[in-house]
Amino acid sequence: MAKSSKEGKKSSQKQEAQPIPGAWIKMRTGVIVISIVSIAMAVLTAWQAVPQKGWVEGILWGVFFGGSIWVIFLVFVLYGRLFRRS
Repeated sequence: MAKSSKEGKKSSQKQEAQPIPGAWIKMRTGVIVISIVSIAMAVLTAWQAVPQKGWVEGILWGVFFGGSIWVIFLVFVLYGRLFRRS
């Protein structure tokens, strides 16, 4: 019985000491994907807005929506660095 209780303690210690899993994609790959997505979002939004709003306002809407993709990305990167690694 003494051996089984020691083994139980060792297995519970191993379960508690497991490291946090790493990122599933590299930061460089994430930045490339976000760049492509934000440019596509900006172009598509401007493409749709220009006929109704005019060139200046249509381009501004495109920049706004393309930039919002970056804001969301940076918030989640900051969240990951502050809360997941501590």
